[in-house]
Amino acid sequence: MKMKTLFFSALVCAMISPVLSWAQPTLVDPIEIFEGSLDDPENDEIALHWDVTNLTDDTLSLMVTRNIIQLVSPYNLPYTEGEPGAYDRFCWGPLCYPFGTFSSFSTAGYLVELMPNETDTTFIADYYPAGIAGVTGFEYCFHPAGEIAAGTCQEVLFCLDAENCALSVNESAIETSPVFPQPITGLSSFPYHLNGAVQAELMIHNAAGQAVEQRTLRAQHGVVYLQASDYPAGMYILSIITDEGQRVSEQFLVQ
Repeated sequence: MKMKTLFFSALVCAMISPVLSWAQPTLVDPIEIFEGSLDDPENDEIALHWDVTNLTDDTLSLMVTRNIIQLVSPYNLPYTEGEPGAYDRFCWGPLCYPFGTFSSFSTAGYLVELMPNETDTTFIADYYPAGIAGVTGFEYCFHPAGEIAAGTCQEVLFCLDAENCALSVNESAIETSPVFPQPITGLSSFPYHLNGAVQAELMIHNAAGQAVEQRTLRAQHGVVYLQASDYPAGMYILSIITDEGQRVSEQFLVQ
């Protein structure tokens, strides 16, 4: 088992962007890469931890959002007990959230409040490979409610029996463009190209991992339109999945 970490100092952040660092938390020894083997029973549940500290002069009230970068196949998402595939969860503040949850609750009482020079030790990223080899990548962002850009993010790769512990450039044949504009306050668009796949399933999940929409895409080229009035305000994940198991996921925020 190998883990690689990186320390972000407030001084470096301030040198790069003094405006953003004024409001951002600092991650203490975040882990970038976990490498292990499925033969090791200790890797049945992989728990990664780092501290989140406030080196600013202001009080920070933070939630955490988990973004998907790359998934092994099969992946049990949305999570269904007993179904095959790897799965994940995270702990933050007072809760360990259900498997497959995309973000912590944004309401008071579930936010982690950090006074100046205070450190929180509650964050844990849990990954369960469930016998599936390969590389899964997530990005964890610690930010004020509804303001991901005002936070600090860290990418993590979980590599189990992988020849190359890196993201696959050609992991998916699907091509997409980001949801635009964001956050969604009216009508936004999500262009896609299936690159030869006969059809694909479009699924949208809310921050709790619950499916709120599903439809079949049969056109090789198309645009998915997202209307803010169709969804309660909050964070969502849009996924396109082909019959061959190729997947892309895009996060969007509705205000």
